[in-house]
Amino acid sequence: MQLKLNKMKKNIIILFLSVWTILAYAQQKGATITVDVSPLKLDSLRLFKYDYDDIYAKVDKDGKFVYNLTDGLPKEVILVGPQNKMVYVFLENGNRLNIKTNFEQTTYTGEGAENSEVFNHIMNTVEAAKVKIDASKMTAKEFFDILNNTNQIPIDLLNQNKQRITSSFYNYAMTSFSYQKLQDYMWYGYYYILGKKGKFAEESPADLWVLDQQVQYDDQLLGNRVYDALLLYFYPPYLRRKELFLQGKLDSPHELQDAFTDYQMILKYYPEGKVKNEALSKTIVSVLDQAKELSVVKPLLDEHIAKYADDSTAKILREKYAVMDKLSTGKMAPDFTLKSLEGKDVSLRDFRGKVVYIDFWASWCGPCRGEMKHGSPKLHTKFKDNPDVVFLYISLDSKADDWKKAIDEDKIEGIHLLSQATSGVNTPVAKAFNISGIPRYVIIDRDGRIADNDAPRPSQDITQDKINEALAK
Repeated sequence: MQLKLNKMKKNIIILFLSVWTILAYAQQKGATITVDVSPLKLDSLRLFKYDYDDIYAKVDKDGKFVYNLTDGLPKEVILVGPQNKMVYVFLENGNRLNIKTNFEQTTYTGEGAENSEVFNHIMNTVEAAKVKIDASKMTAKEFFDILNNTNQIPIDLLNQNKQRITSSFYNYAMTSFSYQKLQDYMWYGYYYILGKKGKFAEESPADLWVLDQQVQYDDQLLGNRVYDALLLYFYPPYLRRKELFLQGKLDSPHELQDAFTDYQMILKYYPEGKVKNEALSKTIVSVLDQAKELSVVKPLLDEHIAKYADDSTAKILREKYAVMDKLSTGKMAPDFTLKSLEGKDVSLRDFRGKVVYIDFWASWCGPCRGEMKHGSPKLHTKFKDNPDVVFLYISLDSKADDWKKAIDEDKIEGIHLLSQATSGVNTPVAKAFNISGIPRYVIIDRDGRIADNDAPRPSQDITQDKINEALAK
């Protein structure tokens, strides 16, 4: 009898410990940030998550802002304060982080505090170094050298603080900083030389063309934001440029980057595995988005579905193809009615008889605003005496104040409409035009039909030709 009681007690204890472990794990899942910004008087505070789905928290009864994140951890996030000042945060499962900041000085306490403290210090140090760079006075070699040296700063600082932080943060951050260094070296130098109208094959450093030796195809690294960006988006065009360089054709006229070519590079160079499948899945969507003639890419889509897509993905791709077919050249553009800057209802059909160049943008999109400042004025000048050309700007901002402020700051001329996003680019008009990322440009002809559903940017010389083609029809 006593033996049975002892065994029963033992089973109860084991059961209790198991339940306690499960509950403890459940409590640890996710991360919480509590932010105190007193004495600043803010009624809302933005948490930038790098995924077009930011969180705006309202002040609670204690005068603090609280964010609960459950998905996609570990994750870097940014608290964005007045004048776009930033506080950097790194989150892991189980973190319960308290932050007190006036966006000049910041203190962290609670679980995960040292990770975020180190991360914030590293990011601010790097940003300060980048601000001091004056690329206009550099040779190409000097630019590549300072680019590499600047991107080495976070790696060195991370190693100096290795004993203060968790091993998981160290591994994640080292992957991020190392692949960011690779990505910047592959891309920024290229655009720097093109901007100075130089010969890239002649001015690029020799070590640029062996960077592929540092790239790992590691399924375990997927989920790291920077690694994903490089392997799924930025690396295939680099491989294309390397091919052209080795062929002696890098500076000859050709299309350096398009989704179809990216897809071919992935097929050719990526080994079998999850990284390759992810990259192909992302890129086939871009192939559809960029397609001028869907019939040309239909065989590639069918082949992709047969070889790489499961039933669920195949269904999504076929549905997307059907949507894109409605947006192909010559089809009637989806009509819409939106509020203008003056508060009036404006519809696309109001511009029948004119050619409309639509610019989808948002105040938070750096490339969008860069085009507006430097590309749009020149394009407008070329058609300033032509009343049959309309420049229509559709903002996907979630806040009207941000939209109006950006227009005022950048002195953007044209007709301005707002299609407010619930998050990222999630608006009815963006969905109707299959907008998954911005900036995005669309040309509508005089009859209200689509002349180009993925038109070139204002800064590109070919844009004037595209508009003239639509006018000629």
